[in-house]
Amino acid sequence: MLFLEAILRKIAFFLYFCTNNQKTKQMKRIVLTLVAACVALGASAITPNKIVIPNIEGYKTLKGDFHIHTVFSDASVWPTTRVQEAIWEGLDVIAITEHIDTRHQHMVKKGVFTDKCDRDYSYKLAKKAAGKKLLVVHGGEITRGMPPGHFNCLFVKDNDDICAAAEANDHDHVLAMEGGLREARKQGAFLMWNHPNWHKQAPNETKMWPEHKKILKDGYMDAIEVYNMACGYSPESHEWALKHNLAILGNSDCHDPIFVDIDHMNGSHRPITLVFAQEKTLESVREALDARRSAIYAEGMVYGREQELDPLFKACVKVKGVKWGDKGVSFTLENKSSIPITLSKAPGAEYMWYPRYTVIPPMGTITIKARPLLVDNVQVKFDEKTTDVSVNFYVENFQIGADKPLPFSVTVPRK
Repeated sequence: MLFLEAILRKIAFFLYFCTNNQKTKQMKRIVLTLVAACVALGASAITPNKIVIPNIEGYKTLKGDFHIHTVFSDASVWPTTRVQEAIWEGLDVIAITEHIDTRHQHMVKKGVFTDKCDRDYSYKLAKKAAGKKLLVVHGGEITRGMPPGHFNCLFVKDNDDICAAAEANDHDHVLAMEGGLREARKQGAFLMWNHPNWHKQAPNETKMWPEHKKILKDGYMDAIEVYNMACGYSPESHEWALKHNLAILGNSDCHDPIFVDIDHMNGSHRPITLVFAQEKTLESVREALDARRSAIYAEGMVYGREQELDPLFKACVKVKGVKWGDKGVSFTLENKSSIPITLSKAPGAEYMWYPRYTVIPPMGTITIKARPLLVDNVQVKFDEKTTDVSVNFYVENFQIGADKPLPFSVTVPRK
């Protein structure tokens, strides 16, 4: 629907600049009628897999994408369509992060809107279109060869100044990046190292080069893109985020229309950054990122720090219907999110039998029955001295480090 609407809009705008003969006027009316119909249908459409993730205690869980491109750099989508896509998917915040380097400013090079098309124009269009429905972060991407690669600058004020500072040393990748980041920091920007595991940056291995270590040491790295739609999850980046206290972000880095990359009708969604903010404002988003209260949801997996993923899991999964019997215990786990929760049996309850692997479907429930193991084919009963029973799990798709699932335990007290 978004694609059809966008095509019809372009046709309509084209016709308005055509000759004013009668046939053209009739065609204008027809196309504009179709556009209006598409907009009406789009407004009433329900996203088939709208992402539902509950708030955690003390904070709102905002869904964001902080790496997005439009036609104003090297993508194929208009900024207002990026806003429509995000609203349709139920996102709360996006960042428009055009490649600000002159060689990537395709709209300028093609002579389109040169009278008013500075490096912040796409952000202005997106912000106006978003209104109060969606937060739009003013951002930009400094794009250099490896090392140091690509960095996003979020919450900037003037991308032209950042570009000028970078291109003052255009002959040297490292000096250009340092100059751009220095100017971005003067503007109060939040700085992220993009897709360290992208094959063009890491053809053989993902590593932090000396140039990145210097940028980190100089205070010009606040976050790292642990998940990027083009190259997936980076366990190395996850560990660097934990080690160096960097915010953990996961983004689409979308260039094509989002439906080209994401099969929404079959349950897929773009990777998103979860921001645990005090309220839905740009100021709160920035405060949360500065405080490193973020995580990632992508392809059924959640990545982050334990201090964020533990309360998030507890907000998603509720323990209900706890029952005690002489042959065992039982309880129901209710999933209040769109995330399929994958559990495996964890150490510490080897004397108990319960499923070694189970999944709580999105918005679904499962009942777990745990009982003592058989001894000589005889069901062992809890003795009278047993005061409580712990049933231990790993949440396999909540990763608090590289290949490190979140632990979860249900303790059933004996009344």
